[in-house]
Amino acid sequence: MATLEASILNQGGPSFTGTQAEAVRFHDDTDQYTGVHAHGGPSTVGGTGGISDLSQLANRGAADVRGVQR
Repeated sequence: MATLEASILNQGGPSFTGTQAEAVRFHDDTDQYTGVHAHGGPSTVGGTGGISDLSQLANRGAADVRGVQR
């Protein structure tokens, strides 16, 4: 076990490599944005009919084995 550990430590630890994404005109240049995204993107506030969190969308009531609500 000590030999294995020494061998791993002698390699210098992990090496992290990756790639750099190329520039994408319609993503990176905010002057090219259109519609809602030109004004900052969609909002999670308002326009949802008063829903403030996921618990108001999901019915957690009792159901049978098939998932049918009672």
